Amino acid sequence: MKNLRNYWKNMEQVTKNRIISLIGVCAIVMFCLFSAVAWPRISGKPLLVLNGETEVTIAAGSDFSDEGAEATLLGESVNDRIYVTGKVDTSVPGVYEIHYNVDGRWQTFTVTRTVIVEDQTAPVITLNGDASVTVDRIEDYQEQGASVLDNCDGDITAGLKEKVEQVNDYTYQVAYEASDAAGNTGTAMRQVVIRDAVPPEISLKGGTTVAIKEREKFEDPGAEAADDRDGDLSEQIVRSGYVDIYRPGSYTVTYTVSDAGGNQTQVQRTVVVEQVYSNPESSVYLTFDDGPSPDVTAQVLDILAKNNVKATFFICDYSESEIPLLKRMVAEGHTIGIHGYSHEYKTIYASVDAFMENVYKLKDKLKADTGYDAFCMRFPGGSSNTVSKKYCPGIMTNLVQLMTDNDMMYVDWNVSSGDASGKRLSPQKIADNVCAGLKHDRGNIVLMHDTSAKQTTADALQKMIDCAKARGYSFYPITKETVPVHQGLQN
Repeated sequence: MKNLRNYWKNMEQVTKNRIISLIGVCAIVMFCLFSAVAWPRISGKPLLVLNGETEVTIAAGSDFSDEGAEATLLGESVNDRIYVTGKVDTSVPGVYEIHYNVDGRWQTFTVTRTVIVEDQTAPVITLNGDASVTVDRIEDYQEQGASVLDNCDGDITAGLKEKVEQVNDYTYQVAYEASDAAGNTGTAMRQVVIRDAVPPEISLKGGTTVAIKEREKFEDPGAEAADDRDGDLSEQIVRSGYVDIYRPGSYTVTYTVSDAGGNQTQVQRTVVVEQVYSNPESSVYLTFDDGPSPDVTAQVLDILAKNNVKATFFICDYSESEIPLLKRMVAEGHTIGIHGYSHEYKTIYASVDAFMENVYKLKDKLKADTGYDAFCMRFPGGSSNTVSKKYCPGIMTNLVQLMTDNDMMYVDWNVSSGDASGKRLSPQKIADNVCAGLKHDRGNIVLMHDTSAKQTTADALQKMIDCAKARGYSFYPITKETVPVHQGLQN
């Protein structure tokens, strides 16, 4: 019985111990739950997280953009409670720390970002004097030195190294090198050139004098050029000088070349154009510009037909209704030349290509409409015009050569009717101007116009024909055998 009581007493104690243990376990569980849920609110412990990397490396002298951090407490942002300590001096290489802090109830919570500032920039070498120096001899070269500035170390000119090296027989280079404390190396070069005092040589192909017949195309034999340093300079030769194959005489063609040292050489060739053709004595070539026009041109053709006189018409663009006038010119034995699809100076003299297109656009149109293939042309304003200089300096030198090379005879004049002057002239005055300008010892090429605004020219035509015939002159159209008048180039 006693043993039984002892048994139950022991069991009672065990049960008490188990209950106490269970209560302890429950207390621990409750404490953990309390710590996880209630304690952050009571203690104010936030969740603090960096934006970006915890360690950042940047180049010295660059801008550091802080990405910051974010803080939350129980899912709610408390970024306004963050304050930053520590700073980064990007001008000085080193390791810096930035701390992002949030104060809790009893303590401060912190996360840290490490910023490494590295010197990654090479020092800058600035040459004293020019980067290229020319001397007569290498012994004459005087070193001018250089200065060195580093973004971190400042002036480090004292550590500058120089080295002179020969590149070829005529060129040396001075190499400059400097390193900063971080091991970044900067370099610079100066070129020293031995002066080139020897000009290139030009050798003419063919003779120094070439003779061709009048109207025979001048085929330039060309030239070759060589330089002791630059080698073959034949492709750099510039040829100048116009050979007027329509005018007998002696012409000079000049060949010019320069080497890299600025030495220039010129040689000349004489081209003699031998006379083959000549205009009839006391000849008159009536020429009309700017037409056709349905009224004045028709009257001019009627007067010419009545007097059995042939003339030359330098036409501009025309309408379909004026094609019969052009066909009549051809049928009645007149010559048609090209004045230009357009007569607007700023457009046609803007460039060589613009002018050539202006000529051949009208030439092709005329041939398509009438079958007539024009062989001659007249420059608006004449070959001696100066207005083209306003739009393209020197263009006339190129154009007269291109016309000649393309077998297009260009024709100026040596007698002016004055009908294009700003002052309106009477028919009698126009006729008097022409008659006064005629000379018996040459071919007289007369300038007139046949636009609708030139009725006075049509009215003067009979008078000038009568005057010229009375003085023993004969009339001709311009042909391929005519010796044209060429005025002196002004542009």
